[in-house]
Amino acid sequence: MATSTITIGAPAPAFQLNALGSNRTISLESCRGTALLLVFHDQNSVAAVQAMQEAVRLRYPEATRLLVPSVVNMSAVPVFLRSVAEQVMKGIYAKAADAMPAGLDVADYVIILLDWDGKVSKAYNARKISHAPLLTLIDGEGIVRGVHQGGDLADAALTMLEGVVAPTLPSVES
Repeated sequence: MATSTITIGAPAPAFQLNALGSNRTISLESCRGTALLLVFHDQNSVAAVQAMQEAVRLRYPEATRLLVPSVVNMSAVPVFLRSVAEQVMKGIYAKAADAMPAGLDVADYVIILLDWDGKVSKAYNARKISHAPLLTLIDGEGIVRGVHQGGDLADAALTMLEGVVAPTLPSVES
């Protein structure tokens, strides 16, 4: 079986998943014009992913320019346990939503995509993510602009985003 590879500068593999909690459809087409930083990870790397998301949101707070969805490969969950697994994930979503600052739309900042059949994870070559999450940056036109796995996720994400998404400059009050 051939393993897919992601090529920087090439079109990203098409996908469509519904976000847990908001049920918002996330796809290359639905996000056209907005960069996507897909984060493939599992429960073992939540702390590192949260730290990365916080660093990214300090520099890129506007969801209209950048979305940072977590993609969770759920294909190993047996069919008879899927409803239980989904309830657990909804609890995680609710906890993250409760921690959101007032005035922000949770649907734009807490995006958990459950990849039940593993096809999106496979298309993006998301392997060995237990302790080495995979970041894939896709620009607003659907082109892969960066791929990074493991190490310092915050530094890698910020480096990849430079030149792809303009940072939000602090407002100057007169």
